[in-house]
Amino acid sequence: MDYKYDVFFSYRHKPLDSQLTQTVFNMLESYRLPESLRKQGYTDIQRAFRDTEELPVSRILTNTIDEALRSTNCLVVVCSTDTPSSEWVDREVMEFIELDRADKIYPLLITGDMDSSFPPTLKSVPGIMDRVMDLRNESNDIRQMVKKAETEILKVIAGVTGCPENELRREHTLRKNRRFTTRVGITAAVLVLIAAVSLTLMNMARNYREVSRQREEVSMNILRELTYDLPNHLTNVPGAYSRIAGILKRNTEEINEILKLSTDRNKAIYEIASNYEKLANAGSVLGNYEDSLSAEEMAVGYIKILVEEKYPDSAQILASAYNNRGNIHHAAGKYTEAAGDYDRAISAMEDIQDADLSILARMAGNAAANAVSNGDTKAEEYFRYALELLKETPDENTRKTKAQLLDNYGVYLYRGGRYKDAEEQLRQACTEYESLRETNDSLQVLADHLRAMSSLASCLMDSGNFEEAERTFLQATETAEKLAEDEENLTYALICGELYNNYGLCLNIQGQYEQADPLYQKAAESYRKVYEKTKSSSDAALYATALLNTGENAFKSGDYKKSEEYFQSGLSIYTSVYDQLGVYDQSQYQAWRSYDLLIHKRNPEEAMQAALQACELQPNSVLANLNLAYAYLYAGYREECDRLFGILAGLGEGQRETIRRDLEAQMKAGLSPDHIPEVLEMIRN
Repeated sequence: MDYKYDVFFSYRHKPLDSQLTQTVFNMLESYRLPESLRKQGYTDIQRAFRDTEELPVSRILTNTIDEALRSTNCLVVVCSTDTPSSEWVDREVMEFIELDRADKIYPLLITGDMDSSFPPTLKSVPGIMDRVMDLRNESNDIRQMVKKAETEILKVIAGVTGCPENELRREHTLRKNRRFTTRVGITAAVLVLIAAVSLTLMNMARNYREVSRQREEVSMNILRELTYDLPNHLTNVPGAYSRIAGILKRNTEEINEILKLSTDRNKAIYEIASNYEKLANAGSVLGNYEDSLSAEEMAVGYIKILVEEKYPDSAQILASAYNNRGNIHHAAGKYTEAAGDYDRAISAMEDIQDADLSILARMAGNAAANAVSNGDTKAEEYFRYALELLKETPDENTRKTKAQLLDNYGVYLYRGGRYKDAEEQLRQACTEYESLRETNDSLQVLADHLRAMSSLASCLMDSGNFEEAERTFLQATETAEKLAEDEENLTYALICGELYNNYGLCLNIQGQYEQADPLYQKAAESYRKVYEKTKSSSDAALYATALLNTGENAFKSGDYKKSEEYFQSGLSIYTSVYDQLGVYDQSQYQAWRSYDLLIHKRNPEEAMQAALQACELQPNSVLANLNLAYAYLYAGYREECDRLFGILAGLGEGQRETIRRDLEAQMKAGLSPDHIPEVLEMIRN
């Protein structure tokens, strides 16, 4: 049988489990068989599968997961003490056994033992202990686990490729030995060369260190000015970030070598870590997330040395690095990994006596925003905790953090249909930003203010306050377009995309479809440019949504061919990244798919199933519940239909107007069940 996937990873979405799953996943996909085995006809592992989101216990296996399991050769079950509590993992094991592939199940044991870490069904698999890949160590040190994994994964590689395990291990060892011998030969040649000039170099080094002791502080200041503070000086200069990244990247190795000659070793390590963090931040702004994460990993490694040496403030520096890594993961759409980083950051800060509450609040706020994207119900708990921390800290940095928190909290409430509460938080956020801009003219504060204005305008729109919403959109859009002239800073392109999209929606709700269309198209173009640079799943979702909004607007204007084309394009992009999306975006995809099934495919039963799936992922999503109400209407479920429309109409005039316009467009397209007049009458009252 030809399999779509060679390996399927089943695991709990806990920090340790997720991190090791990702590492082993990469190891398997990048492993290349020794040449001697390739010549015998054995082929490398081509593709592995892992689901990136923790799914509710109550769900049956989704079509995506079920299809992936059925088309997979081997199942790797990541086993830790957290695993037995996941019915989801146990179901995946059970499904694989039912496919008659019990002999292709490989446990990856990372903590605990068989009794404490195997899901119940796995314990009953015959001969399972012979296939265990054991990565455990007493201190749960990830580096040691990864090192052990290099040889332990040969078991599953043998299972996938069909190559005898003993032969694979022998050839693997021979290849390592050959590589070692080659490195030794190169090293020996280099040592001969070094020996020829060693005396001269030693004398030069001695003299250099003597001079450096006298000039060290001056050198440090120059290096800091040239490199470490460089991004801070140029953040307001359009087009600067690619140059910043280039300067940092070119000079990192040379500057690090100079710093290593410092008489203050720990200070040098701190400066090296700072250099990598600056490089990571510049890469993130440019959308180079892989390079950015690599640089941040280097920074974390150096900072951990400082913690061991008890360097001043090193615990807070490490917490900040975890938070920064979380920001990069979040920007890349890796919400589960980001959640683990944010929790590490918060925990590290809470352990510090007299910790800076504004920094802790910022970390909690980041965790909250990430939880929203990941569909985690802890989001509101994080928001409230963060805002409580900021009550007694009125300095400028704290006000900026508070403004960001209020904005993100408002967006969270808005997405759940809590418009009145959302408007209160968003107005406060805009007020804070207006006050900040009187003393802080940085582009970052301006960009954050524009985001808050966009969120407030959207909330006003759905509440039915169209006049103020349009005025706010127009004001923010004019400013954002000037910022977006800096084409390399993706932040501004994203803000423009959001404003165009939401302004278009405001006009769409009022029936101004011709005026809304160019705004939607501008939004799609902004998001397309960002996605083509980053290839991030979250940016793909933004691009897809803009296309779908354009298609929905075309449907209402009566251009059904254009509508279908845009729906097809948008859903296709969503589908291509679905497995990498957060829960919120997965729910949005299912809701849009439901509407496509209804208005284009005219299949209300399938539309209802897709909408139910969207609501299961995000029960409070307005879009998901709205499309479920439409599906109920056309499938003949009048009682359920009336209940949902009643709830949605109660959210505000904006939602009532949306429903009226949607139903008018559907009737114009030939979709007209008898119950529509009753629905229109109900939402009118």
